[in-house]
Amino acid sequence: MSSQWLRLFPALATVLLLLSVPASTDAQISTASINGTVRDATGAVIVDAELVLGNVGTGIEVGTLSNSVGLYRFANLQPGMYTLSASSPGFPTKIVEPFTLVVNQAATFDFSMEVGAVTESISVAATGVALQASSAELGAAVTERQVVDLPLNGRNFTQLLALTPGVAPVSVAQNAGGFSARPIGQFQFPSVNGQNNRSNLFLLDGVINFSDFVSTYSVPPIIDTVQEFKVNSHHDDAEFGGAVGGIVNVVSKGGTNEYHGSSWWFLRNDNLDARNFFRPTVTEQKRNQFGGSVGGPIIRNKTFFMLGYEGFRLRTPADRLYRVPTAANVQGDLSDIPEQIFNPFTTMEDPSNPGTFIRAAFPNNLIPQSLIDPGMAAYAQATLPAPIVTGVADRNGADLTPFRQNQESYTARVDHMLTDRDTTWFRWSGTLQDNEGSGGRQSLASITEYRALNIAGSWVHTFNPTTVMQLQVARAR
Repeated sequence: MSSQWLRLFPALATVLLLLSVPASTDAQISTASINGTVRDATGAVIVDAELVLGNVGTGIEVGTLSNSVGLYRFANLQPGMYTLSASSPGFPTKIVEPFTLVVNQAATFDFSMEVGAVTESISVAATGVALQASSAELGAAVTERQVVDLPLNGRNFTQLLALTPGVAPVSVAQNAGGFSARPIGQFQFPSVNGQNNRSNLFLLDGVINFSDFVSTYSVPPIIDTVQEFKVNSHHDDAEFGGAVGGIVNVVSKGGTNEYHGSSWWFLRNDNLDARNFFRPTVTEQKRNQFGGSVGGPIIRNKTFFMLGYEGFRLRTPADRLYRVPTAANVQGDLSDIPEQIFNPFTTMEDPSNPGTFIRAAFPNNLIPQSLIDPGMAAYAQATLPAPIVTGVADRNGADLTPFRQNQESYTARVDHMLTDRDTTWFRWSGTLQDNEGSGGRQSLASITEYRALNIAGSWVHTFNPTTVMQLQVARAR
């Protein structure tokens, strides 16, 4: 069985997880929840109080009742702006002013109902909504405004990871270069709370989105289609696992009742660049990053869409100086090399330092003809570029192989409310990147292709205020 399909199992494990499970224990990896208690002015609980939660952007409203001990809960809520009201016979309706829920947040709103005319309504400010008293997790959310407005060189969201507590910009091994992630511009795969930076886990809408070999993301989300993301630095909840470092939880943006769109084009070229000190002319560079996003209603208050596309083009030469063997070098005359050359066939233990080894030096860096392989000498002469004058000491070769990089990123998401008890969404995201450039020297080409895909869908059915089923499946490649 391929590893791609093995990655389905963590998602499938949550498929039938919550049949007959109290809603207070449900998993909310990419969603939020609200809970609280309804009491009267004396502190006595109010049973069967009606709670109505409304999404400001989509206009969708859901309701529930407080239970026998006055508790209520709304689970599996998409991050966004909401209003909340509580009403009960004999009490004025209390309405909480619009407030924002972030990913994986469990917000608590307790109501204290005062006797009065039922035709009255009382507005309550949503103070303290950021306080999460329902779980022991530690983390910080980066909201949509921060994601879109803060400057990012290359529009890679991982640069914003450094804004969260406990994150240190430490990169080691393959992570330092992005490796399988193939990032554009600047990026960070940091250490979280002192853990190795290859111990993090990347999620997209609650499903796995990472390269399990070096713990980088698989599909980079387009900045303008990110609702927000959260870095969980301490995660004891059952829905999180698979990493001892941080959980980077990205939520994609859905459509609303209003049409919204954006477009961008970032251009950089060599017109204002300085000349490399070791090159006679300015190095050519043409870099373009462009795209757009649009979202809105398909059916108002019911079905919504969000589309995004981003393209990237880079054209620049390798522009690297290096050394190639001269005709004399191929014949064994390495006297123009400043470093001393040693004869490997004379390796012996150092009599004055047991356990260490020494070798005899080639006088004047001249290698005898008897130690030169004629076949390798002929191969070097036939395949390596001829020396040129660069004006830089010990550098007689210039790699000017053109570098071409093309990347296409795309995402499409649809949210649909089937009934008052059933909500669904589906998302398709992917990245295509082609690189063609130098393989290390002039006339030696290197061509690489990168393909990544992340498909996910979710269905949430509410049986009653205490029982919820969530079906979520995905495939990451």
